[in-house]
Amino acid sequence: MDPVLHVISKNGMFLFRFNNGEFGSKWCGIWKADQKYFDYFAFKFGEEFLSEANFKKFSFYNSQFSTLLFETVKGKVIEEVKCYDDSVLVSVTPNFDSKVTLEVGINLRKRDENYQKGKRYNLTEIKNGIKAEFNNKSAYVYFLNGKFNKEEYYGIHSPGLYSIKRGLTSYLDKGEPQNKYVPGEITFELKANETYEVLFSIREMDFDSIYKLIKNSIKYAEEYGQIIKSESKKFNLDTIDKDLLMDSIDAIYSYTNFNEVEFYAGFPYFNQFWLRDALMVLPSFLSIGNFAFVKKILLKIANEINENGLPNIINGTLYPKDVLGLFLIDLYEYFKYTADTSLINLISNKKEDIIKLCSKWMNNGFIHDKGNETWMDSIDREFSVEIQAIWAKALQGFYSIFKDQTAKEMSQTLKNSLNSLFKEDYLMDQKNKDINSANQIFALYFDVVDSDKKEKIIKNIENNLLSEFGVLSVSKNDKIFNFNGYQTGAIWPFLTEMFAAVAFENGRYELGKKLLLILKDQNDNAQCSSRINEIFQPDGIPKGCPSQAWSISLIPFIIERNILGIDINLPEREIIVKKREGITAKKDISADGKRIDIDIKNGKVKSNIGILELSDKFILEL
Repeated sequence: MDPVLHVISKNGMFLFRFNNGEFGSKWCGIWKADQKYFDYFAFKFGEEFLSEANFKKFSFYNSQFSTLLFETVKGKVIEEVKCYDDSVLVSVTPNFDSKVTLEVGINLRKRDENYQKGKRYNLTEIKNGIKAEFNNKSAYVYFLNGKFNKEEYYGIHSPGLYSIKRGLTSYLDKGEPQNKYVPGEITFELKANETYEVLFSIREMDFDSIYKLIKNSIKYAEEYGQIIKSESKKFNLDTIDKDLLMDSIDAIYSYTNFNEVEFYAGFPYFNQFWLRDALMVLPSFLSIGNFAFVKKILLKIANEINENGLPNIINGTLYPKDVLGLFLIDLYEYFKYTADTSLINLISNKKEDIIKLCSKWMNNGFIHDKGNETWMDSIDREFSVEIQAIWAKALQGFYSIFKDQTAKEMSQTLKNSLNSLFKEDYLMDQKNKDINSANQIFALYFDVVDSDKKEKIIKNIENNLLSEFGVLSVSKNDKIFNFNGYQTGAIWPFLTEMFAAVAFENGRYELGKKLLLILKDQNDNAQCSSRINEIFQPDGIPKGCPSQAWSISLIPFIIERNILGIDINLPEREIIVKKREGITAKKDISADGKRIDIDIKNGKVKSNIGILELSDKFILEL
């Protein structure tokens, strides 16, 4: 089935829309992070609107560029949409002469707001466009040709009814009423094959800036496409589908606001800076060589550390037990890739507070999470297995950086406690709670499970939690399994990614390839073009957020670390490449200020730097 939705985005600016041209959800429209600006735009050629009724074809090129083809009574119309930092450019080109009318729906609101009684805008006609202002926010519509006819209309509409009627359920919209404001209409005449451009912006722009964006729109789109292709070529292997790899790298750019140093958990719902999601994905930025952004975002997150740890959302009030641990894991990974002590030195003044906080959380050898303090925030859990895994790994890295003996001892204690959760062939979900859940994957992914238990746990996950559409959150044979459960039954693609990493890391190459195929054939493009949903029902129906960051963005790091076995350790002046039989690949990496070529074939490694071969690995000496 073809995807029905798409997102185009850049640095927090995004447009969410149906692939047939409709804006059939309160989440549809043009946003900047969690602030909405435009509900919709609608072009009318003669007496016929471009709509679902005359839509013919959708093309998604990358996260900044899409095209729709419509066939009206008079002829064909091509609509191209391009996303910039603070604006969205829409171009229409008919193959016939026509009078054209543009209607724009404006709705300045925060993400959690619905209908507001008495909401009114201050409308101003400006040079080359119009400006609508409400509550110190402004939406601009710029057009270089045509005439604006002011005829303000205020009303109520429920765009979500469109989604509901098509069976997309409350996951996409519950149909809440929304304010409708139409400032008037823009009219213009078009000759056959002429193009008309309209710029929807969140900031005031002069003529030169508008003209430059319009004139160079194709150039900008092509340049971005080349960036994605170039980044993808750094991962040259036949184990993973090239389209999935390109979608993954494109997604990483899509969810990132490089200007504000933010990372969004997903579009359109999770259009906020979620720290947990960002920290899960951040190692992929290291794998594509963007060390500068990793440093910036780690510094920004470090400033949020306080006596409670780290919040889940920037400036949030909920402090889960896993976020600070994930931060420490990424800090160590960054240090290994760069040997950059400046970041370590800046954070070192917090190290005693971190150890004290961790000690405070410890209870009989376990980190004591309770309530909704994990990624499974819809379930009341306590002494959760993935919390122990994350902190065992985090404190291990903390010791490697700071040589803190307390951290080393707590890491070993947590590792022992975690392994005590082993029962026959799986790790229990929580201390004293016998649930066979996918959270045990964290223990394998972060490599804090005793070696003699790994194979049994992997087989258990394969037999009891893996479906044809991915990894279930809870075993289908467990007493709490619920087919409709959000975190007690649903498939989470990010768990499928992590399990693929585990499979490759432990020599289960065929299982790893199978999991990557599931991501490509069953998850990618299922509902949103070139993206993967937050969750899937056990029968494969996509649900939740249509475009979720961590569902697709872990892939570059998994390729480098787990499929190719490459582990960069710049402080030790070496790169480890584990022996991988049956893997043929080339990987270009940046280390120590130079490019290093790694060629893997038939269990052998070639490189442009010196290599020492051992029984189970190669050491590339920097």
